[in-house]
Parts: sequence; structure tokens; C-alpha cells
Amino acid sequence: MADLATVFHWSPADCADFTLRELMDWRERARKRSGAADGAGHGARSQASSRSQRRQ
Repeated sequence: MADLATVFHWSPADCADFTLRELMDWRERARKRSGAADGAGHGARSQASSRSQRRQ
């Protein structure tokens, strides 16, 4: 859920009613949006991907 909070600015209360499947789906969307590679730092963004997203 930390990925959702970081990427979408959602609190745990915002996600409380999600099913496990929904949480997994939103986590994957957050991973893609952040530009993080699979398994890279548990969703942590690199500085390079953060800079490139700001330009878009």
C-alpha cells in the first residue's frame, strides 16, 4: 500500500474497502506509473525515472 500512497497520494483509509485483487491491480498500476522495474527496490523510484516523469 505504500506504493499507492506514494504514487496516487492515497491513504490506507482510501484503500480499506479494496479486495486483495484490487490492491494487487492498483499496485501494478502504481509500479508502471512510477517507472520502477520489476522487483527494483519494492516500488522505489530511481532519480532518473522521477526526472523523466516530471518532463512529461
